[in-house]
Amino acid sequence: MTLDSLELQLASALQRYNALQRRADARREPAAVLAKTLAELGTALEEVRVAQEQLIESRAHIERLQDELRREADKYWRLFDSMPDAYVVTRPDSTILEVNRAAAQLFNVSQRFLVGKTLSVFVCEDRTRFLVATERAAAQDGPHDMTLKLRPRERAPLSVEARVSGGDSQTLRWLLRPAVRPRDESSL
Repeated sequence: MTLDSLELQLASALQRYNALQRRADARREPAAVLAKTLAELGTALEEVRVAQEQLIESRAHIERLQDELRREADKYWRLFDSMPDAYVVTRPDSTILEVNRAAAQLFNVSQRFLVGKTLSVFVCEDRTRFLVATERAAAQDGPHDMTLKLRPRERAPLSVEARVSGGDSQTLRWLLRPAVRPRDESSL
């Protein structure tokens, strides 16, 4: 039952109640039972009306909260997506949950196609060792650094420095940056 249909039913019940009360007053029926019944019905209808008002207030409050949550989620996503470094959120098994624009460019794959894939498919090295390291990072408190060799789609492999943080047992946050090659001192 929706609040709108509840409102219509309540208005109809109030009209019927008022009609019964006018009839009882017009006839001056001394029946105490009728008066008591109408009094109880009036009390019950008033309680329903108050409950309806509370539901309407609650619905308005929930709608305000949903709008606020939507704005906060949009704000988070804009911040996340505009980060200059590649940032990926995965499950402990390396399944990608969220990925920003920089990560999509790093992997040379559209963001929408990365979600649901495993990060391990981009790893050129021993994937089993990578998954073990990922699980270890998920179990640790604090960040865990590792160097990975990744193969973006249709591009040459590259080394990246990864900082992995496990905020909870459900997700890992990956900050990926191309590995800095030491400068050749002879060229200085």
